[in-house]
Amino acid sequence: MLIIPAIDLQQGQCVRLRQGKFDQLSIYNNKPAMLAKDYAKQGASRIHVVDLDGAQHGKMMQLSLIKQLKWPGLSLQLGGGIRSLACAQACLNNGIDKLVIGSIAITNPVLTSQLIKLVTAENIVLALDVKIQNDIPRPAIHGWQTTTTNNLWQIVSNYQLLGVREILCTDIAQDGMMTGPNFKLYEEAVKRFPTISWQASGGIRHANDLKDLEALGVSAAILGRMLYDTDFNLANYLGRNVYVS
Repeated sequence: MLIIPAIDLQQGQCVRLRQGKFDQLSIYNNKPAMLAKDYAKQGASRIHVVDLDGAQHGKMMQLSLIKQLKWPGLSLQLGGGIRSLACAQACLNNGIDKLVIGSIAITNPVLTSQLIKLVTAENIVLALDVKIQNDIPRPAIHGWQTTTTNNLWQIVSNYQLLGVREILCTDIAQDGMMTGPNFKLYEEAVKRFPTISWQASGGIRHANDLKDLEALGVSAAILGRMLYDTDFNLANYLGRNVYVS
């Protein structure tokens, strides 16, 4: 299972939100480029970057900073404000490897299909953040404020037909809470769509959570607050004997 450290950026700072709420924000003193370098030295091969300013304003705001997070052997998947073909092209021009597409996959499937053609399906990560209602995972959009009537499985089925291979799924109730991931959600996801590479995000606390997710067949895990707020040793977990200054 691929371990993907997350770097969320707001006004150039590394931050973490709880349940996607901007009024429940923790600010960290880490310099983004150096943090990315540290993750690379510890053995990470990919990081997940979110431009929170872009997500709020509907267009990428921090691309000049984000491109500085590139290091040899480290690929970037980037989300937050990618809502036009021009923005997607700018990301590609600045060395971004994979684009994370969220709300517009639901609100504007025509544009999303155009983005998939531009970027190619293998370089798209579909981000579907869900709220569980009566045991049905329903994607939420617009900063998680609006829950759609679609269910997760319908949307995944539609985009699988367009060649999308990677899906990042977050149970919003778990995000940033350090209470454990929604194992039931990921177990069902893998069973329904075994050929999709599922990325689990939200609530991951420790190595045992990672082992349990891997046992379910999850392809990747996004680590955010866990890397900031616990003593989890990424290098040890990834089998790298390194010193990180």
